[in-house]
Amino acid sequence: MKDRKVLKIIVTVAVAIAIAGAAFFAGFITSRLTRSRQAASFDWAIKTIKENYYQDIPADDILSGTLKDVADKYLDIYSDYYTAEEYKAVTASNRGSKSGVGISYAYVPDGAHPSGKSGILIESVVGNSPAYRSGLRAGEFVTAVERGSQTTQITSSDGFSACIDSLADGEKFTLVTDRGERELAKSEYTASYCAMYTSTAHWSVFYDSDGSGVKKTDGGIDYLPDGAAYLRLDQFYGGAAWEMASLIEIFNAQKCTSLILDLRGNGGGYVDVMCDIAGVYTGQLPERNKIGMIAVYKDGRKEGYSVKVKYSRTSQLPAGTKVSMLADNGTASASEALIGVLIDNGVIDYGDIYISDFSEKYLAFSKTADKNCRTYGKGIMQTTFPNQLTGEALKLTTAKIYWPKGEVSIHDVGLNVGQGCKTVEAEWDVTYGDEQLEKAVKAIYAN
Repeated sequence: MKDRKVLKIIVTVAVAIAIAGAAFFAGFITSRLTRSRQAASFDWAIKTIKENYYQDIPADDILSGTLKDVADKYLDIYSDYYTAEEYKAVTASNRGSKSGVGISYAYVPDGAHPSGKSGILIESVVGNSPAYRSGLRAGEFVTAVERGSQTTQITSSDGFSACIDSLADGEKFTLVTDRGERELAKSEYTASYCAMYTSTAHWSVFYDSDGSGVKKTDGGIDYLPDGAAYLRLDQFYGGAAWEMASLIEIFNAQKCTSLILDLRGNGGGYVDVMCDIAGVYTGQLPERNKIGMIAVYKDGRKEGYSVKVKYSRTSQLPAGTKVSMLADNGTASASEALIGVLIDNGVIDYGDIYISDFSEKYLAFSKTADKNCRTYGKGIMQTTFPNQLTGEALKLTTAKIYWPKGEVSIHDVGLNVGQGCKTVEAEWDVTYGDEQLEKAVKAIYAN
């Protein structure tokens, strides 16, 4: 019995040692594999940057830190590194698939705003979003959030963000604003990027479970003259090109003869969407430049991006239509490229562009005085490189952009009054009812 007990103890210890050894070995292998994957990702990133980034960076300068560190420290502000989860979310968002409320905002303290109001200023409301469907509009001030019987007074941007983030999807809440109460709930939605107005009607784009389309409602912009339409384009993502073509078809059906295209605050988007929209504006020209823009890479190689005429003639702007553009210091990238297409094709000239001239109060608040009376000036292009093995991705600045004729790059310059652009005074970038638009309409149709 004693010998058997000893044997049993020896076997038990041996098994325990074997298990511990296996666990250690498995942990060692896992650790090695993890380090190997990290090293492989880093090698992929360095190789991708060296081959594609528009400026040379000595490899020795980027051999330490995480890939986020590398993007933040050594690449320009337009380049970025995405984990697999981040890249998946960014891709879905840029296709128009979004989740949440659908607003951008800023906290305006007492004494900063010319109206004397303070609180959360709604700067933009995404088309077809829960916020848009609730009736919330840019220029409203949010002062409180009601959630059941609980009311939270809003005294900071962080406080507002935390309040909204704490809400579950589908949970109803109410935003209390200076214009009324807006009941809504966070949910998934497909963003729309275009809307059009005449003096008597408003057309917006909707996407729902039954499909997509354009909805007409009463209540246009009454100070627009007969035959004029105002069309706002927020970004170059998702279905923006189809939306633009659909609204231009309505423009033609309404027998409109002049158009105000608003690109204020439009920071750009996808090149192919820009080229598709350019086709809506140039497709009927008897002689048109088929190039939308030219990319010049660091090795001197040039690549032209073609304007695509994808939509029928009834969805194209008639040649000779009077077109005016609205822009500001947030008009950037693909927006500036589209303006270049229209200028180089003779659809507009510099004198048809009206750029915001902001008040001293707004410039002090936004810290953008150096870019007043001009567009942003982003004449460089980014390309995204996914890692097919891991799902992560690098977005890199890869080329400098020139307008179709190959003569103009607006990078770090923008469109400005020195080129012949006109200005429109604006107390703030966003006001309820868009006071700046009314001033622009008066200026455009003054003659």
